[in-house]
Amino acid sequence: MKKIFISLLLLLTVSTGIVKALTYEQALSDSKPMALLIYATWADNLANVNSVFNSMEQNYSDKYNFVKLDIASNDAKAFNKRYHIYPNLPYVLLFRDGGKVSRYLQNNCITDSACFSEKLNMFTN
Repeated sequence: MKKIFISLLLLLTVSTGIVKALTYEQALSDSKPMALLIYATWADNLANVNSVFNSMEQNYSDKYNFVKLDIASNDAKAFNKRYHIYPNLPYVLLFRDGGKVSRYLQNNCITDSACFSEKLNMFTN
C-alpha cells in the first residue's frame, strides 16, 4: 500500500508540473547548488530514497537544483567523465561552484529527512 501511495504521489507531482526537471549538465552550469540522486532501477531501497528526495526537492527547490540520474541514462556518461559512480546505489552527491565542491551523503542520511535537511543547510553555508 505504501509503495502504491508513493508511486501515485510521484505521478501526481510529475503530471502537475510542480517539479521542473533539469538534466545533470543544466544543473551543473546553474548558479544554485545541486543535489544529485544517482540510482539504478534495481536498487533495494529506491522507493524510500525517492520519497525523501522528492520531499527535499519540494522544501529546498528555491536553494537547490534537484536532479535524478539513472546510471543507465545518457547523462550518466557525462557524469562519469568527471566523477566515479560508486557501486552502492542509490546515493546523493551535493555540488556547488560548478562541481568544484562536492559532498557525498551516506545512504542512511538520504533516507532520513532530518539528516538530509541538515546536510543541505550545512552545504550552502
